[in-house]
Amino acid sequence: MVSYAELGALALLAQVPQDSMRDNADVAALARIADNPQDVETLDAYCATGSLRRSADLLHLHYSSVAGRLERIGKTLGIELTEPTGLVRAGLALTAWRLLND
Repeated sequence: MVSYAELGALALLAQVPQDSMRDNADVAALARIADNPQDVETLDAYCATGSLRRSADLLHLHYSSVAGRLERIGKTLGIELTEPTGLVRAGLALTAWRLLND
């Protein structure tokens, strides 16, 4: 769950019409992985830390397991998660998807 008060500047996303958010390619792709809570949890940990190893620590998994998940998630999203821009895109898509589903 996303607390509106904790969003800061990301709260501006709440002003975007829901149809526009839903139609965004990144948000739509994220909705496709949402059926697998482990994928969402993995992406969330990676977006929060920006680090494969720190994500693995948070998830109590081996870093190679997290790397495999992130590679699969990145392909599904069509986003290169290891690039700074990709990480920002994924984080924004994750936040928008959560706003739509709260």
